[in-house]
Amino acid sequence: MSKEKVHLREKVLARGMIGLYLDYSVQGKRKQETLKGIKLFAKPKNKKERDYNKEISNKAREIRNKREHEIIANYYPENAIYNPEKSFVEFCEEIAENKNGQTSTQSVWISMIYQLRRFDCNARLMDLNEDWQESWKNHLLKSVKQNSAHTYNNKVRTAIKEAVEKKYIHSQKLVKGIPYEEVERQYLTNDEIQALYKTECTDDQFKRAFLFSCYTGMRFSDIKRLSWSNVSTDNGTTYLSFKQKKTRLVENLPIRKEAKELMDEFPNDSEKVFKGLKYSAENNHKLEVWVLKAGIKKKITFHCARHTNAVMLLNCGTDVNTVSKMLGHRDIKSTMVYLKFTDELKHKAMNALPSFNF
Repeated sequence: MSKEKVHLREKVLARGMIGLYLDYSVQGKRKQETLKGIKLFAKPKNKKERDYNKEISNKAREIRNKREHEIIANYYPENAIYNPEKSFVEFCEEIAENKNGQTSTQSVWISMIYQLRRFDCNARLMDLNEDWQESWKNHLLKSVKQNSAHTYNNKVRTAIKEAVEKKYIHSQKLVKGIPYEEVERQYLTNDEIQALYKTECTDDQFKRAFLFSCYTGMRFSDIKRLSWSNVSTDNGTTYLSFKQKKTRLVENLPIRKEAKELMDEFPNDSEKVFKGLKYSAENNHKLEVWVLKAGIKKKITFHCARHTNAVMLLNCGTDVNTVSKMLGHRDIKSTMVYLKFTDELKHKAMNALPSFNF
C-alpha cells in the first residue's frame, strides 16, 4: 500500500501564503485534492502567525489521515489491518496484557496507562503527532518524577513503533525523548556488611536473602525463583544456573562458601532455595529497621545489595567486562556506572604511578 499512501504537499500562493493539497494514487490513477481554506504563512512574522501555522498543520494532517483511512477501506479491503482510529489506550492495554508473566515490566505498562488515561483517554493512533507527544511529555514531567517520566514516555514510544510495525498506522515521527536523570546508587561498604551480619533482623530468612544478594549480585526476583535444581557442585565449587527474569539471559554463576551457607538448609520441604520468600511493604520496613539497628544511616533497599556486589567486585580488581557478565547486564554501559564508586581502585591506580626524583 506504500505507493497509494496519501501525501500532504505544499504549493506557493500569492501574498506570502502557502496552500496545501493531498497527493495520492488509487488503483494506479493519480489524484490531487486541494484543501480549501487551508493556508499557511510562508514566513510567519510573529508568535500569532506561528501558532496559526501550527494549528492549521495539525488540522491538515488529520484530514490526510482520514482520507487515507477512507481510501484503504473503500479500495483496498486486503489492508483491513490498517486501523488508525483504534484507541491508543486500548492498544497499550493489549501490549501490557502480552507482558503477563513479566511482573515488573507489566506493572510499568499499567502505571504508564494510568497516566495516559489521565492525560488523554480518547486518543486514537492517528492522533499521536508531534504536538500530542510534546503535550504528553509535559504532562508526565508535571505529574511524576523525572525518571518515571523517562520510563513512561519510552513505553509510549515503543507502542507507537509497534503500531507502525503492525501496520495500524503507516508512520509517525517521534519527538526527542525525556532524558534519564542520573541518581545516586546506594551501596554498602565491607564494614557495613559486617555490621549487618552481626545485627539481628526480625526475619532471619529475609536477612539471609539480602546478604546472599550482596555476595551473588542476584536480583530479588531471581532469588525468589531460585530452585534446588538450579544448584550444582563441580570440583568443590557451587554453581547457580538460572535464567534471569528481567533480561531472560541464562547465567552460570559460581558462588562462595559464605553465600552457600546463607541458603536454606537442604532439603527444606520445597523446591525453592528460599522457601516462601516474599517481597512486601512489611519486609521493606523490616529491612529499614534492621539497617538502622546496625548503625547505617543510608537509604537501603533490597536492590542496593546488587549495587554492593558490583562495587565489591570492582574494588577487588575484577575487570568491568567480567563484572558485567556476572551481573547479567545486556549492555556494559549498565556496569560502567559503578566505576565512579570504586575509590579503592582510584587509590591503587594513583599509588601505582612511578616516583621521580626532582
